[in-house]
Amino acid sequence: MQVFCLLQCSLVLCSSNIVTVIYYFPILFQTSIGTSHNLALLLGGVNMIVYAAFATVSWFIIERAGRRKLFLWGTVGQCLSMVLVFACLIPNNGMGPSSKGAGVGLFTYIAAFGATWLPLPWLYPAEINPLRTRARANAVSTCSNWLFNFLIVMVTPVMIANIRWGTYLFFAVVNAYFIPIIYFFYPETKKRSLEEIDLIFAKGYLENISYVKASFDMPFLSDREIEAMAREYGFFDNDEEEKIGEKIPENVGNASEEKARADLRDRSGRSDSDRTLQMHDEQEGGFSND
Repeated sequence: MQVFCLLQCSLVLCSSNIVTVIYYFPILFQTSIGTSHNLALLLGGVNMIVYAAFATVSWFIIERAGRRKLFLWGTVGQCLSMVLVFACLIPNNGMGPSSKGAGVGLFTYIAAFGATWLPLPWLYPAEINPLRTRARANAVSTCSNWLFNFLIVMVTPVMIANIRWGTYLFFAVVNAYFIPIIYFFYPETKKRSLEEIDLIFAKGYLENISYVKASFDMPFLSDREIEAMAREYGFFDNDEEEKIGEKIPENVGNASEEKARADLRDRSGRSDSDRTLQMHDEQEGGFSND
């Protein structure tokens, strides 16, 4: 749970920066760069088109590139975009020719966020939490996301009015701060089932290695391999182990033994009388039909 809290803080703080660009884009162009009102509104519309286009890209690359790469690329892109914005606003308080570079930085920020970070705060918390805490964790994730959005919306006009280009420096520092956190603490979950992700955390805990290393060390597993590894790490209690392991034929090979175990697991939910009848029919050479 501590790991989730750390991850969620970074997710919320980094993703909340986008609220400034989306909500205040025309205002930023008017107050920080000095464009006219009509041009600022027009650029705001163009900004949303760019956002939609790059958001579509994230649909196709999230499973190919992986969560970690999108987190890292997006955070670096957002940080550099904010650096470009505040650096271009320093000369003449943003009223000189360099202010055009600040406009470019705002567009690259929205593009970087749309192509990388946009789906991740909604997807990643659900993946890394076990079933027992998933619903509550998602509730905390969503609640904290909107609370921080509210905070950013309220403080951004105050920051721009008082520290001007320092506002963008602050957002650049926030993004830069979380780059090492993402690198060292965010395990990769691409192409993993939820059961495999649980095993990644179990492997990291039991072998005393980082969860990031565990996510790269653990190969992609089949369903039977997941069950075997879960049993090895103690995911099954004693009663369930007895049900799974009861009355396995001793004269069958490994493949047959696995099939027999799977058959017994399928039958474990049935009543004792039905299971006794089926095992009797197996000894007679066939199964009886209802």
